[in-house]
Amino acid sequence: MADIELRPPAPTEALPSMAYRSWFLFIMVLVSASVQGERYLMVVMVEPIRRELGLSDAAMGMVKDMIIAIVYILAIIPVARLADRWSKRKIVAIAATVWSAAIILCGLAKSFWVLLIGRAGIGLGEGGFTPPSQAWIADLFPIRQRATALSIFLLGASLGTFLGPAVGGWAVQEYGWRNTLIFASIPGFILAPIVWFTLRDTRAGLADGAPVETGATPSFLKTARELMAIRTLPPLILAASLNALLTMGFISWAPAFMERTHGMPANEAGLQMGGALFFGSAIGHTVGGPLADFLGRRDMRWYVWMLMISGALATGIGWMILTGSADRVFPLYGLNMLIGGLSAAPLMAVVAGLVPSRSRATAIAVLMVSIQVIGLGGGPVLVGWLSDMLRPIYGEDSLGMAMRWALLVGIPSTFLAWIASRSCRTDFAAAGGWNGAAIIHAPH
Repeated sequence: MADIELRPPAPTEALPSMAYRSWFLFIMVLVSASVQGERYLMVVMVEPIRRELGLSDAAMGMVKDMIIAIVYILAIIPVARLADRWSKRKIVAIAATVWSAAIILCGLAKSFWVLLIGRAGIGLGEGGFTPPSQAWIADLFPIRQRATALSIFLLGASLGTFLGPAVGGWAVQEYGWRNTLIFASIPGFILAPIVWFTLRDTRAGLADGAPVETGATPSFLKTARELMAIRTLPPLILAASLNALLTMGFISWAPAFMERTHGMPANEAGLQMGGALFFGSAIGHTVGGPLADFLGRRDMRWYVWMLMISGALATGIGWMILTGSADRVFPLYGLNMLIGGLSAAPLMAVVAGLVPSRSRATAIAVLMVSIQVIGLGGGPVLVGWLSDMLRPIYGEDSLGMAMRWALLVGIPSTFLAWIASRSCRTDFAAAGGWNGAAIIHAPH
């Protein structure tokens, strides 16, 4: 395969206006809220779906999260490679259509397998949205603004985290879980054409002043080796994945935990959890990016230290959630989301900043595959499996005991983030070569 030739950008090439970029971020926030709301919507439906379809906790963990992770893994790398070569705008619009159609199928499901297929479609749509959207943001916002822009983008996840459980918990009581799922498909169907017709594609690396790349794109294996050779990335990605395992193992089972342990109805638990997660993550996401940009100007290690600190604190707060009274559970959930939210935008900024602009979507895909496998997929299934195993001993308290065991992952996640912080300054300095300093010769 021919090497890539780098050409300087045209002198007149400039970033789009701030008005356009503000509109772009606004739409991306709404699209993110749509898919995130559909993911979290099912956490308030665990008990009615489990009872109606006769499913075990492990089976619910599979349909809620694990199948999304599996399909995400299968789809995200090919989609990311496509996004590095083709239209990010079209991929995002198609992805929104896919997950909206899939949520309708979930609402029509009469068996475990149909529900599983519907959730798989949500995983396909989410996998098609994540890499191109974050790479698109990196192409539109220079490094000094990137973590802040990503913080704004992450507000969509906070909004979806709130609307899914809060509105979903109310709608389930009023209309039933099937109609609630069908109604939830409407936002995605509205947003898909807005993305297609009002946004426009941006050249990779434009915000960094990176040279225009021509020629063939390197193979995936070559790109993966290039990324994994960056010393900071492997421990950073694994630390982030373990943090996600802890977070999702707790959030995914929160309403069921409150119902079994504290006798709180699912609709009340969903409303309280939605509010706590929304305000906690919204504050964390809003503050995290600007704070990282501010501290990072003094020491680039702060971009990684914020992940290390959040992992350590999440472990302690998780123990307080499981051992305290019912009235402090959701405030502590909100605090946990705030702390976790502080590290989200810095994490994305590190990944986007350390890799070549031509490989950003692929790098983001590698990060998200790891998070999906270990965290978003493995966490809920692990807790569900442990709960089933412990049920003969602890009865309805088995879920709380399983969640206690999940806290152990906070120890290696903190240690791995510390390891990543030791090399990140050197890697950031070397990353300047990706943005114009490196010379890659074309074949003669």
